[in-house]
Amino acid sequence: MFYEQVQPQKLKSFLTNPTHESLENLLLNNTGETDFLDFKMKWIEITKLAKHMLAIANSGGGCILFGVSQPEDGKVLLEGVPDEEFLDKADIDNKLDNYLPKWLKYRTEDFIYNDRANKEVRNKKFQVLIIEYDPKYVPYTSIVSRGELRYGAIYVRQGTKSIEASNEKLVEMILRKVQSGGSSAAELSLQEHLMQLRLLYYEQNKVVEDDYSRFIKRAIKEKQRRIEEILDIHSVNDDQLH
Repeated sequence: MFYEQVQPQKLKSFLTNPTHESLENLLLNNTGETDFLDFKMKWIEITKLAKHMLAIANSGGGCILFGVSQPEDGKVLLEGVPDEEFLDKADIDNKLDNYLPKWLKYRTEDFIYNDRANKEVRNKKFQVLIIEYDPKYVPYTSIVSRGELRYGAIYVRQGTKSIEASNEKLVEMILRKVQSGGSSAAELSLQEHLMQLRLLYYEQNKVVEDDYSRFIKRAIKEKQRRIEEILDIHSVNDDQLH
């Protein structure tokens, strides 16, 4: 797991060591939702939840806190999860199983405070969905088209929202992956190869004719060849089609 980009420090501390104490420290000193932190009063519709998880995983990792809300006035309210909304971890995993790529790592942690805790969290229950970030597998893409999810879409966080990544965000994501020693070409999925080809086309449309543009053109041809190999159509040529 990697949480180098996560801010603030109290959130990073909690993610690396999720204890009652570190969560309480985060809750009592919280400045609101960010790219790495989302608040929910209770568990939400499954495709909407999966979309948030994909976005957080692509943005650097983080968590979704259940039992917390932030109204329009910006104040963070620590209500706790009601008993009837407190879900079993196995049920959560079963619900999410068909909506997330298998290499996206996450886990649910339960935090139940007793009557000796700080008054803000005393006798309250919270659940936290911790989403890991691993540059080896970024970008995480949607594997279904259902509800809030669109197949093949790449979601990222933008403040308090989860949105589809722009081309600029995709370039930034790939660069971050390369800088941190992401997956080798042999490990890339077809979907990742197609996404990279899309980025190359985007770059080609931006640049003037120079060494860089010629490199982009060569890269496009090589990427096309690699995709054809994966699809097992590299032996098909125009003559064979007529």
